[in-house]
Amino acid sequence: MKKESYSSMALNAMHRASKEAIEKAARLDLKIPVWRNGQIIFVKAKEKLQNLS
Repeated sequence: MKKESYSSMALNAMHRASKEAIEKAARLDLKIPVWRNGQIIFVKAKEKLQNLS
């Protein structure tokens, strides 16, 4: 495998892990930190999950 394929595999794994974390937070009705406009804000995980779908 080439370096590019390792980096793309790692990036895909990070995307899958973040989606699982957002799904778990949505089930528990929690807020998650999101970077917007140069600052960190907290949004409901359910809203973030709807935006991903």
